[in-house]
Amino acid sequence: MSHLIRRTYALAFASLAIAAAPLAAQDGHEGHDHGAQPAIPARTQTAPETLQMSWSDPTFAEIAELLTGSWKTTQPVAMLNGEAGATSDVIMSVAPARLSTLPDAFYVETARADSPDQPYRAAFLQLYRRQGEIRMRTLEVRDPNNPMNNLLIGMWAVPQYMPDIPRDAMIATLDLEFTQTPDGWVGESPYPYPTALGGAFEMTSRMKLTNGRIETADRGYNADGNVVWGASEGDTYVFEPIASPFAVETDDMGVVTIMLRDEDTPELADGDTVAFQYTGWLTNGLMFDTSRRQSGRMFQYTLPAAAIEGWNIATYGMTEGDWKKFIVPSDLGYGPSSAAGGRIPPNSTLIFEAELVGVTKATPQGE
Repeated sequence: MSHLIRRTYALAFASLAIAAAPLAAQDGHEGHDHGAQPAIPARTQTAPETLQMSWSDPTFAEIAELLTGSWKTTQPVAMLNGEAGATSDVIMSVAPARLSTLPDAFYVETARADSPDQPYRAAFLQLYRRQGEIRMRTLEVRDPNNPMNNLLIGMWAVPQYMPDIPRDAMIATLDLEFTQTPDGWVGESPYPYPTALGGAFEMTSRMKLTNGRIETADRGYNADGNVVWGASEGDTYVFEPIASPFAVETDDMGVVTIMLRDEDTPELADGDTVAFQYTGWLTNGLMFDTSRRQSGRMFQYTLPAAAIEGWNIATYGMTEGDWKKFIVPSDLGYGPSSAAGGRIPPNSTLIFEAELVGVTKATPQGE
């Protein structure tokens, strides 16, 4: 699957987009003084606060404890959307998601281990009871071209900032019915679900949760009932826990950053010209600006630049190819003023993704 963040946005979203002005000082707010930037790296960096999730059922909390975290397959698996015969280690990251219209939910991303910033599958999971039995429902954003998909990338790493995605923006795909075992829980699809994925006509799914281990078995079947993708009959994919693939830090001024991609490229200096692809959202999922659309303009400037302080703090130290997602508290954004023609209300927390795609080094003086 192509990189989710690189989709070209339809013109329907053009009315939500604005130029790079939201990043610059507006409405009486002064941009960060880049002359003071050497002080930024000295600021305290700490791990973000964890989400305190309230589950409606104590059994849900038990399942959540077994499921939450980052996981990696113990051996490479076949890639459905890759080249024929291609295999890869797979990373799956799961975190609780506190959504107002979808209780008892998780958010999960699945990606190749060599490109965790490019998930090939993302979904919400909801635990619920049906006639007393525990089920887990998989839901995906209804429109695959919705920029909400890009907003969600990596947000499992900071679940306390998960956008409140509405239930009506999602579509349910399948259920797993869970039963307890002596060492954990097993969930199985109650019947085959129709699908057109990878030439299959229907699919089944299975998940086993034990302490420190997840086993999955998704299978697609053709019209003759033969497995055309997924685990062979009787086989499973085994996941074991790993450290988070993304580094997360909180600046002592309250800016939270997720390093989605960290390239080993030369450091920048004043006088260098930089170009960013970026998108900005409110915490309710509304995209207020993006360069990632047809005829979109990158945010380009020569260092140092005047921009909202939260942007300067988060992008400080980035080098070419780096990609970050960051949360900017309102006092480091636009504070009590509105911006972007009213699309950013007063006292708004902002979520940005910023990819440094181009650098032109300054010409040394005298040349």
